[in-house]
Amino acid sequence: MKKGFTLIELMIVVVIIGILAAIAIPNFVQIIDKAKVSSVKANMHTLQVTIETISVDHGGSYPIITEIVDSVLPQNFKNPYNATLTLSTAIETMTEEPDAANPTNAGTEGNCGYYSDATAGFDGTTYQISGFGKAGDNNSVLLCLTPGQ
Repeated sequence: MKKGFTLIELMIVVVIIGILAAIAIPNFVQIIDKAKVSSVKANMHTLQVTIETISVDHGGSYPIITEIVDSVLPQNFKNPYNATLTLSTAIETMTEEPDAANPTNAGTEGNCGYYSDATAGFDGTTYQISGFGKAGDNNSVLLCLTPGQ
């Protein structure tokens, strides 16, 4: 008598593995998307802490973004969607305040947007940080942070 698996048994195992893969792969993709969103939110928090720290050093005034990008933020600050390591491409200076309810002026996916009413140096009285999610998503503005949040 020969020992081994029959063709039917092997086909059943392959079908079961296929069903498990069909269930697991979409969940894995969702987990990756959630991780990227969490990374953008962490970048927003890092940017906010940096801006608040700089404002304390400058009498409570908020800077324009070019004053802080290269010198203060950590060097591992990156866009999670494209792994860009350069700070100047992971942060966008916004010309108007992004609106989470109406994201018509959303920035590049994965970037942090920074809007300040400063015109030069450290003369801003307020700021807004926005995080931008996946491109094409109706909720591309993830969160807007302002002073005191």
